[in-house]
Amino acid sequence: MKRLSPFAFLSALMGLATTLMAGPAAGQAKQGTPAKQVLMVTGQDYPGHKWRLTAPVLAEALGQDSRMQVSVVEEPKFLASPELNDYDAIVLHFMDWEQPDPGPRARANLKRFVEGGKGLFIVHFACGAFQEWPEFRNLAGRIWDPKLRGHDPYGEFRVDIADTEHPITRRLESFETVDELYTCLVGDRPVEILATARSKVDGKDYPMAFAFSYGKGRVFSSPLGHDVGAIRNPAVAELFRRGCAWAAGLAPVSFRKKVVLIAGKASHKRGEHEHEKGVLLLKHCLDTSPNIEGIETEVVLNGWPDDPDILDDADTILVYADGWEVHPLFSTPECREKIGALMSQGTGLVCIHFALAPPRNEEAEALFLKWLGGYYKDGYSKNPVSEPDVTPASDHPICRGLKPYSTREEFYYQIRFGEDEQRVTPIVTARLPKEDPKTETLAWAVERKDGGRSFGFSGGHFHSNWRIDSFRNMVLNAILWTAGMEVPQEGVRSTVQ
Repeated sequence: MKRLSPFAFLSALMGLATTLMAGPAAGQAKQGTPAKQVLMVTGQDYPGHKWRLTAPVLAEALGQDSRMQVSVVEEPKFLASPELNDYDAIVLHFMDWEQPDPGPRARANLKRFVEGGKGLFIVHFACGAFQEWPEFRNLAGRIWDPKLRGHDPYGEFRVDIADTEHPITRRLESFETVDELYTCLVGDRPVEILATARSKVDGKDYPMAFAFSYGKGRVFSSPLGHDVGAIRNPAVAELFRRGCAWAAGLAPVSFRKKVVLIAGKASHKRGEHEHEKGVLLLKHCLDTSPNIEGIETEVVLNGWPDDPDILDDADTILVYADGWEVHPLFSTPECREKIGALMSQGTGLVCIHFALAPPRNEEAEALFLKWLGGYYKDGYSKNPVSEPDVTPASDHPICRGLKPYSTREEFYYQIRFGEDEQRVTPIVTARLPKEDPKTETLAWAVERKDGGRSFGFSGGHFHSNWRIDSFRNMVLNAILWTAGMEVPQEGVRSTVQ
């Protein structure tokens, strides 16, 4: 946290201003690239809007994109300061029709700021922040008209994405929220409507997000965000974050992580190598877990996808299938090249059980070692059915919430790791074989040189073992970790029937 330096002519008016330093997130600033400076201007509202509660929550949501450094000033008259030009985007988060707006100097400064190529993000009731300034109608695109019905009664409604191609809303899905559905915006400036909602009072559709250019600058506006709960809605927070990034001149990034789960064809008797049932179970757990959010899952059945483009925007890919010459990732030279390109871009990889075994040739094994850090080596690795005590092996994030267990399973061991074993972190181990026990790694994690993450687990022969919490949740933790997500401190919580 830090305070903004006060200015002589504003020192008596300045409130607390803080900078919220963004933590790790999907939109990492490139090394050596300075973060965009975003200033939220707040500090006054009528009693129905609690800016002291909402401003910190909004700033935190925006700051999750580490390409943006968010500062907060609690006095709208700061808009008159020449230091406004130190910022790349302004977030307006104030309104009070009982007080005058910041004045002509602030108006002119804000107009020059945006017109000259900077960004503006207008949140909720800030659409009425300059009631006596005619140009604000043009600068804001749509403004509050006090002569109209203000909004539907506070409550739940659906927000529909109207433009799936705009950078702000690409890959976003329609969502439910609890908020005020504004019906009071007017303006005739052409804008790009990004999201709408249908009023339960009059049955009409109203804009919930829109964007346009103003001079050389960009403006994003949304009447959503009445209170803390509305801003904390994950879909609203992502919409705001992406809209602010776009206004600041950044390419919006999705904070929803995409996981593609590939199931191989059936090959064993019932209850063994149940690849389809296994990935559907994992999808169910990811979709219903009470302590994770921001993740979307796609399932591919019967091996390599018919449309490989489904993998292009995946954050991690899980393969649960038979290996060797029928391994999905090596189905054709094109498949191998596709996965190799994704790995070089940092896409995550998770391989379960027989999917640890690449085709039995030196070229495939070398590639797999590079991608996964280890593999099942025919003639070297072992795979007898056993019942060992399985123990978490480190404090790695994938180990969060795991407990020791024992089960009957065809755990592979004596895995072939590369010479650079320092990059391999054991996740669970067991003493195998029973006759001459040694500590063997049954699951491992790798941080690859290309920036991606990989995880291998030799269990998964018997479908019934997915009922074991630590068996199942370890794989769920690994999916999050390889996708670049934070693993909850208690691990992913999941249940199965």
